[in-house]
Amino acid sequence: MFPVRLCRGVFYGVSLFSFACGMNALQFIALPFLVCSKRLSYEFNSHIAGTIWSVMQRIFRCRYKGRITYSGDSLPDGESAIVISNHVSTTDVYLIHSVAQAKGMLPYCKYFAKDSLKYIPFFGWGMWIMGMLFIKRNWMKDQTRIMNTFARFKAISAPVWVVSFLEGSRISASKLAKAQVFAAERGLHVPRNILVPRTKGFVATVQALRDSHVKYVYDLTLAYWNKVRGFCAAPGMVGVHTQCLDDYKFHVHIRRFLISELPEDEEKLSEWVRQIYQEKDDYLDELKTNWEASEFRLKP
Repeated sequence: MFPVRLCRGVFYGVSLFSFACGMNALQFIALPFLVCSKRLSYEFNSHIAGTIWSVMQRIFRCRYKGRITYSGDSLPDGESAIVISNHVSTTDVYLIHSVAQAKGMLPYCKYFAKDSLKYIPFFGWGMWIMGMLFIKRNWMKDQTRIMNTFARFKAISAPVWVVSFLEGSRISASKLAKAQVFAAERGLHVPRNILVPRTKGFVATVQALRDSHVKYVYDLTLAYWNKVRGFCAAPGMVGVHTQCLDDYKFHVHIRRFLISELPEDEEKLSEWVRQIYQEKDDYLDELKTNWEASEFRLKP
C-alpha cells in the first residue's frame, strides 16, 4: 500500500507543480498587456488562481471522495466578504474553497500568508502576482502594505473574499495547552478546540473595508472526523492526494454578519470577534458529542 501511495503522491505532486508552473508562465507573459488596466489584471490573475484551485477541488471531491457537509446560514452567489475560520490543517483550504466554488467566488479568495512564501519559485511568485496579502507577523511593518492592497480592492470594486485564520497557526496539542494558559492568565475564554484569536488584523481589516463594497463577515467553523482517530483528525495535504477519504467526514458551519451592524469601536470589535470564537469553540464541543444526530446539508 505504501508504494502505491508514494507513487500517487509523486504523480499528483509533479502534475500539480507542472500545471502551476504553466499558469505562472501565463501570468508573466501577460504582465505587459495588463498594466493598462488594474481591473483586467485583477480578473486575469484571479482566474489563473481559480483554475488551479478548481483542479485541486476536483481531485479532492471526485478522485478521492472527499465528502463535505454544511450547516448554518445560506450564502448568496457572488458576494464579497471578509472570511474568518479556525485553522486545523492545510486541508482547511479544500473546505473553504468548496464554499467559495459553490458561490462563484473561488477565483477571488485572497489569503493572509507568510511573507516568506512569496519567494518560493512559481507558487510564491504566482501568489504575489495574484495579490495575496503577505504579512511578516509584525503589524507595524505589515499595516501600510495591507492597507494599500485594500485600497486597490476598493478602487476597482473588486469581488473578493479576504480570508484570514485569526489563530495565526494550525492547532496542535502543545499549542492548545499554551493557548489555555495564555487565556487563563488574561481572563479570556479558555479554549478547548481552537486557539486564542489574534484580533488586531481582523479589526484593521473590518475598519478598512467598512465603507466599501465588502459588506459582510463570514465566519466558517471547520470540523473533521476520522473513524480511527476520531474528532478533529484531519488528513494532511499529502494524504489528500494519496488516499481515499472515505474514512473521513468534513463539515463547515457558516455564519453571515453585516459589517454595518458590527461595533465601530476597536476594543468592542475585538470583544465581538473573541465572542464569535468562543461560540465557535462551543459549537465544536457540541458537534464532538452529537455529530451523528446533527442535521447537515450537502450544499453551502
